[in-house]
Amino acid sequence: MDDVCHAAFPEFSYAKAYTCVTMGVSSREFRDKYTATDDNAKIGQINSMMAISGKMAAFPGGVLLRNGENKIVGAIGVSGAAGDEDEYVALTAAWESGLSLRTMPEEHSCTTVRSL
Repeated sequence: MDDVCHAAFPEFSYAKAYTCVTMGVSSREFRDKYTATDDNAKIGQINSMMAISGKMAAFPGGVLLRNGENKIVGAIGVSGAAGDEDEYVALTAAWESGLSLRTMPEEHSCTTVRSL
């Protein structure tokens, strides 16, 4: 984000991971569930959930982790770049951990990734 190290990035990361664990979906899916249409009631609902908990985030960068039995075992939250890039970093961390984890989302949607 414009070459700054914002003090809130760790809090954003936590909020993304917290959202995944409490809602059982990625932070992207959480956002999309309530904002895919112009339904003011759903938008009000997501705003209320975020305001009441004070710990939730409705933007990409939170990846839900499940084990082989499909049980939630945690989440990874990343912040500091664009949402798609944050999500890509979180997914890559899970995939390269060497653990047998299913991620949600299962694939990245980052368009700025370059092959190394």
